[in-house]
Amino acid sequence: MTASESNGGKQIDAVVKTLDILEALWQAEGAGVTELTERTGLAKSTVHAHLSTLRSKGYVVQEGDEYRLSLRFLSFGEYVKHAEPLYAASDEPITKLSEEVGERVFCSTHQNGLGTVINVSGRSQSFTSNIDIGTHTYHHISAGGKAMLAHFSDDRVDQVIDKWGLPAFTDKTITDREVLFDELEAVRNDGVAHSRGEYLPGISSIGAPILGNDGTVYGAVTVGGPEHRLENEQKENDLCNRLLSTANTIEVNIMFS
Repeated sequence: MTASESNGGKQIDAVVKTLDILEALWQAEGAGVTELTERTGLAKSTVHAHLSTLRSKGYVVQEGDEYRLSLRFLSFGEYVKHAEPLYAASDEPITKLSEEVGERVFCSTHQNGLGTVINVSGRSQSFTSNIDIGTHTYHHISAGGKAMLAHFSDDRVDQVIDKWGLPAFTDKTITDREVLFDELEAVRNDGVAHSRGEYLPGISSIGAPILGNDGTVYGAVTVGGPEHRLENEQKENDLCNRLLSTANTIEVNIMFS
């Protein structure tokens, strides 16, 4: 077993390889040794050895020549989800909002400079996307992410940008630091954030921050849907009021949880 230096200190190389294989299996939704070798850049013998260990511990299952993550990860996911205060605090409020506006509603939090969807409510026919519980997102591409960034300190926002950059997902994505800071100031003034086709073409979202009395940024609640529905000015104003009310309800729930 060897250790190497990373930005956060020493790391165990064997553990890094195991995690790389697990992430590759998750992204591929199952794969064989050859595909995992190509995805991870590891030697085939190394991949096989790690898979054998993971299988013996019950973390992967083998079906013919293909390996998949086992159901054992369900217990981890359920524990993490329910251990996050936002999950319980947001469940009823976002369900109610989704029923009122007829769109999908997301509750997100932040960790390690990225946003993570912690709860989702709404009709799947509202629009099709790959966003679900556990989805990690860059803050600058989403309304919820920008709502959170707007209440971080400038230094913290700089740290997020330095770590993750401002990659473009569409031609509408903000990729300039100064432009992003200008928009975050507008978010603070308006109370809500917008993403107009910045992550997925044709999809808009409106987000409001979920804050503690001391300014702690717990997360954000977001309504997402097709541009032609959310961009209607009259409906958008109504959505903003409903969204802010929902965020406030979640804040109260957290306070008394």
